[in-house]
Amino acid sequence: MAAPKLGLLDTLRFHIGVTTPALLWGLIAPNRWFVPLLSWLNAGRCVAGTLNALREKHGDRFWVRFPFRLAALTLVALDPDSMHELLHSTKSQSDPKLKKKALSKFIPDALTISAEPEWNDRREFNTEVLDTGHVHRYGDSFKDIAYAEVGRVSKSSPFELQWPEFQSLALRISQQVILGSGVLEPGLAQQVARMIFRGNWLLPKNQSAFSDFYESLGKHLERHRVAVAASNPCLMHDSAERLVRGAATHVTCVPRQIAFWVFVLKDALELHVSRTLALIAVHPEVQERLQQEVRAARPMTAQKVDGLHLLDACVREQLRLWTPVPMLGHRAVQRFDLNGERIEPGREILIFTARYHRDPQVFGDIADRFSPDAARDGLPPVYFFSQGRQACAGQDLAKFMIKATLAALLAKCRADLIGPRVDPARIPYLYNHFKIKLRMTPDT
Repeated sequence: MAAPKLGLLDTLRFHIGVTTPALLWGLIAPNRWFVPLLSWLNAGRCVAGTLNALREKHGDRFWVRFPFRLAALTLVALDPDSMHELLHSTKSQSDPKLKKKALSKFIPDALTISAEPEWNDRREFNTEVLDTGHVHRYGDSFKDIAYAEVGRVSKSSPFELQWPEFQSLALRISQQVILGSGVLEPGLAQQVARMIFRGNWLLPKNQSAFSDFYESLGKHLERHRVAVAASNPCLMHDSAERLVRGAATHVTCVPRQIAFWVFVLKDALELHVSRTLALIAVHPEVQERLQQEVRAARPMTAQKVDGLHLLDACVREQLRLWTPVPMLGHRAVQRFDLNGERIEPGREILIFTARYHRDPQVFGDIADRFSPDAARDGLPPVYFFSQGRQACAGQDLAKFMIKATLAALLAKCRADLIGPRVDPARIPYLYNHFKIKLRMTPDT
């Protein structure tokens, strides 16, 4: 049976209840102007409610028209089978027009918005440098960076961690992982922030910030190319080494790949370290077990960070409950059938992962609760870093650095959440992390 097309009233309902909150939250990164309002309104629950109501009325899949693209229809796929098939398909790419338009404001040619055949070259480069699927070969050096930076903010008496502290911590760790131990360039973060702002609102490219940003990256890349024989464990060094031996070409667009890492690693660290710590803080029994797990792993190594299974489950649960990319877009590159629905080349499909991750029909009574034990024992498939051949190439490194930073904090301190409040019985759909405040009490 063919998926229906939404009528005018349901189309308006979809765009008011789903599209508008998504745009206000931010196309690229959370928008601090609207996150407080959307969190206060519990807009995430409204989005899920709208999608659930449309699903009940129209079924698991339906077509919707988007403003300013009146001739184009987009398929909304809400059932788990369609999500799984799409994410593992070779007949669609994760580069829909809106995503490409937003990200191309500052990272044109990045893997995440690439299509074949360039995608194959860029994916191979990212997989090699980021060591996808493994503990990174520089894992011990990267762990040391996280521990050293946490040591800078830890004190002998209770202290507070707020959003600016998490931003600073993430900046210092991510830049040293990419540029080299001890190398910091705050100007890069400022330039990225300006470009993200413009991308979030689909504004014209800021040529000054754009050119300055890539000029800075080029200088770092050249510095590592000149000293490629030296031992310098960082992502920039390995990128330069591949350029020197011809393993990266003009098709790879190495600076564009590095530019995405500069943005996404800092973003992942500040967002997921702070939010995971908030959830841990309001579950004291989990926090106590985590501290025992971390202390039992001393002296800490990269392999031991990887083996912190309860901590890994806590990070996964935070990602499920507060999915960083709540909606995944795909574009058909070949004609194919999706559970009986014919998809023509060029058509776009939307997958609402955040709604799926909170679906009680899938996750039962833990849908709205923080349940790391259930996550550790095995849950239905989760899609916070996508899945399949187009899953995030840097997900293993990002999760490792998040875990290393949390382990360093929990090894020394107990966390208490001052605000915003989180109800453990029903975790809110959205959380205003810009106002986060945690009291860190060093263990005696």
